[in-house]
Amino acid sequence: MRKLIIRQATIQDLPQIVPVFDAYREYFKQDKNPEKVEEFLFDRFEHLESVIFIAEQKGEVIGFAQLYPVFSSLTLQRVWLLNDFFIIEEFRGSGVGTQLFKTVKELTVLTKSKGIELSVEHTNQKAWRFWEKQGFMLDEDFRYYFYKHE
Repeated sequence: MRKLIIRQATIQDLPQIVPVFDAYREYFKQDKNPEKVEEFLFDRFEHLESVIFIAEQKGEVIGFAQLYPVFSSLTLQRVWLLNDFFIIEEFRGSGVGTQLFKTVKELTVLTKSKGIELSVEHTNQKAWRFWEKQGFMLDEDFRYYFYKHE
């Protein structure tokens, strides 16, 4: 594997992140919309609402992870929501995801959080295996629901 660099993204990285983020959205059957993606990501950076890590090879972004802080009122701790995690298809299976997630874990330890939560599509068994290999366990204590405005 060529030299892999994983680092926290800054607002200056937006031009490189937008196409990869848009490809991530397309993977989940969303229409391509680079202008809206740039606006969305700009807002996250501007308001310090998320942490984004990028994986780069030869100066090209080949993957990213975006985390949002949430909080547990019961344990009085921060929890990181790993909301977005994507590796460009040609780099999957090469260890990039594992290395990117290692950096995510380091952040959660440094910030003394309770842990990391994420969700995976019911049909994405490949992702289940990846996350279980990283140490995630299916939550058997809580059932998560989602309310969608009409």
